[in-house]
This record gives sequence, structure tokens and C-alpha cells, in this order.
Amino acid sequence: MTVEKEQPALLSAAEWEQKLSQLRAANEELQRRKAEAEKDRDLFRDLYNKASAHASEVTKENNELLERAELAEGQARDGLAMIKATYEERARRAESEALRWKTQYEIIVQRDTRTDDEVRRRAALEPELRLEVARLQEKLDNLEEDYRRMEGLLEGFTKEQVEETAEIAETAKVPIASASITGP
Repeated sequence: MTVEKEQPALLSAAEWEQKLSQLRAANEELQRRKAEAEKDRDLFRDLYNKASAHASEVTKENNELLERAELAEGQARDGLAMIKATYEERARRAESEALRWKTQYEIIVQRDTRTDDEVRRRAALEPELRLEVARLQEKLDNLEEDYRRMEGLLEGFTKEQVEETAEIAETAKVPIASASITGP
């Protein structure tokens, strides 16, 4: 038995060469598979990292979109409340102003019913009468100025000159037709 056990250990050189080439082929195949597995591992790792980065970006983008959506909803809610309050205030002011104008209208109508046609006629003539008063006031001022000048001249005249002037004035008052009949 010991002989038979030793026999398998004794292989021929050709068998050793064949076994060695098989082992080398198997080793090369395993090395190639290992290299492919490492390439696949690197590829999967790269894909995993890319997928992980993409998932992080998508998550970050989703979070930003959620924040923006919440902000937009808040702004819409608050904006609607502000717009509603603004329009309610405008409506309240418009109603208040309408009431004020209505009250003024009623006061004017009451005042109008109390005034008669003569007051309205005089009120309508008022601008024309103001112009007439201004024109007459100017004429009066001119006449007063002329009167003051004449008084100044009269003070300078002697009594005799005044009498002569009075005679001339009376002569000027006699009609021209009667003066020519009495003449030569």
C-alpha cells in the first residue's frame, strides 16, 4: 500500500508539465476574472457614488422645492389676507366718503330750497356788479383828484379872478343861437 500511495506522487514530467500548464491557465483565468471583478467593482463603486450623489442632489433639490413651496403658500396666504384687508379698507373708505358726499348733497339741497329766486338772481349778477363798482370807484378817485387840483388852482386865484371866471362860465352857459341874435 505504501507503494501505491507513493505512485500518485510520482508523476511523469509530461504530466507535471500538463498539470503546470493547466494550473497556469487556471491561474491566468482567475487573474483575468479577478481583474474583471475589480473593474466591475470599480464600475459599481463609481455608479454607486454617482447614484448616491444624484440621490443627495435630488433630496437637496426636493428639500429646496419644499421650502419654496411652503414659502410660496405662506406668501399666498399672507398676501391674500393683506389684499383682502386692503380692499376691505378701500371699501370702508369709499362708503365713508360716499356718506360724506351724500350728507353734503343733502345740506346743499336744503340750503337751495331755503334760498329764493331773488337771492339767486343777485348772486348771478354779483360778478358784473363788482366790475361796475370797481369802474365807478376808479372814476370817483379820478374826480376827487381833479377836485383837489382845482381847489389848489382856486386858492391861487384872487377874488377878482374868481369873479371873472364865474362871468365867463355864465357866458359859456348861454346858448349860442341866442348870443348871435343879440349881437350886431
